[in-house]
Amino acid sequence: MTRQTCTTCNAELRGTENYCPQCGHSLRGRRGRRGEPEPPRWVEIEFQESKSSSFHTALDLCITNPNYRTFERNALKVHRVGFHADQSGELLRLANIVRGWKSFRLFVDGREETWRSFFYGGYYCFEDRDASAHSNQYCYGESSEWFNWWGCHRLGYGFYSEEDWLRSGKMMEDHVFVLDKDRIKRILLQRARSHRFCPVMNTKSILERVDMLPDAIDPATNPDWEYYFLDWRDEPSTPPAAAVPVCNPESMIVTHLVPPDVVVPNPPDRSWAQGEPPPGYE
Repeated sequence: MTRQTCTTCNAELRGTENYCPQCGHSLRGRRGRRGEPEPPRWVEIEFQESKSSSFHTALDLCITNPNYRTFERNALKVHRVGFHADQSGELLRLANIVRGWKSFRLFVDGREETWRSFFYGGYYCFEDRDASAHSNQYCYGESSEWFNWWGCHRLGYGFYSEEDWLRSGKMMEDHVFVLDKDRIKRILLQRARSHRFCPVMNTKSILERVDMLPDAIDPATNPDWEYYFLDWRDEPSTPPAAAVPVCNPESMIVTHLVPPDVVVPNPPDRSWAQGEPPPGYE
């Protein structure tokens, strides 16, 4: 029988693992099918013997995990346990006990990370998603302020956001709004890095969604879109000084980009957008 080993650390494998039990290296493809999240990351928590009153509680959480093991380092006993990153409940229960200990170490896919970089790098948001009654709606955004069609409301470029669209497109003299898709992709990827430890972050799917947007938007010929005029003095019949395209929530492109169980929030009040003064304007 051929001996199987990890390509990263040469640890011996049984052949059934998804991740190396020694270093956490993924033993399967990280890229999911179109539109599906990438496989969750592998997270390991390590700590040594402790005089803390919570030590035995931490140990009890470990010994029920099949990915728990012990070994010696510098004549000291080390405890290490692995989790799929989407096991947020179990992972956080243990981490909240041991993360203040001097011996605490955290590894993500075999690479050591600080707890702060991991937790605030998207994992706290995933924890909130787990606690939400509707996880898909939480990710896409539950209000008009946050909602977007990338599948992560933390990325911005909201469905009703004016500023983001203005920075990534140009209004032409013929009233056609031309999107700068390359710029949109760069900004989304840059923002996604700040949330890279979210187990359901799928950058491949995000970039595909950008490609599905039209290169140019003309509400005069495409009823799926309309303009929001950012200056109430602009008239729809003249080239607007500042306007951004907004998609009809019931349009075909929305049905392709947004899952059927996600509700597109109602737009913010734009009653002043067609030449009427905005609320509170004197």
